[in-house]
Amino acid sequence: MTTVRAASAALAEESERRHPEEPFPQYRLRSWEAAFPGVICGVTEAREDADFGASGNSAWTFLQRVEGLSSQLGFPAAAWARQVHGVEVRRADDVAEGFMSPGEADGLLACRVGALLIVTVADCVPVFILDPKRSAMALLHAGWRGASAGILRRGVEALGTEYGCRPQDLHIHLGPAICGRCYEVGREVLASFGDATGEAGRLDLRDELLDQALALDVPGGQMSRSTWCTSCDRDRFHSHRGSQGAAGRMAAFLGWRDPVDGSPGGPAGGQIRLP
Repeated sequence: MTTVRAASAALAEESERRHPEEPFPQYRLRSWEAAFPGVICGVTEAREDADFGASGNSAWTFLQRVEGLSSQLGFPAAAWARQVHGVEVRRADDVAEGFMSPGEADGLLACRVGALLIVTVADCVPVFILDPKRSAMALLHAGWRGASAGILRRGVEALGTEYGCRPQDLHIHLGPAICGRCYEVGREVLASFGDATGEAGRLDLRDELLDQALALDVPGGQMSRSTWCTSCDRDRFHSHRGSQGAAGRMAAFLGWRDPVDGSPGGPAGGQIRLP
């Protein structure tokens, strides 16, 4: 747990690039957006007026910010679930316009154009999953509880059950999160990931999730991890651990729009596409 595994260490790393647009500057995953026209993927920047914490804001403020972000990114609809650090993953295909919350869940999936999936994070890992062959996507919130309980497996299995996605066709990116150097945890946390030493230590959730994805037969060449650490880079991102619990939350987002220029690579027509 205290060292990077050889398998996950060999996978691609990428620094999301800052987009300064107002009202919500973002860090966006350029490689996906270039490879899959219409895909929008990233996280918001940490600012006091861009706190997406559902518990730290009034319901009205939270909804205003979600709707403002989705409008800024060009989406008529947004979906967010009440996160409980579990493994529930819910469909968000039914959202047509405005805002949808399908209840308690730590993952959302969809197979349609025009819906923006959102999870909120501040050290936990936003897990972006894309199947470009079926125009399907999932966005997961993975803290240590969810990661150790198997939310990644649940997300991959749900994509297969709902849309016929195969692990071999999936692309996965693990977004900005606390790094292993900054994340010291107790022995009970390490034990939940199979560490039998009985000692406290450091945990890199992205390493754990990458290994889980490899075990699910997602190709290593189709996975990547962010180089950003929410604790090391607190001038850019919210960090619950780094702020001793005082931080707000970032919105991690994933959606598929119609490519503006009509180029291939994204779904077309604004309709739900099922296999």
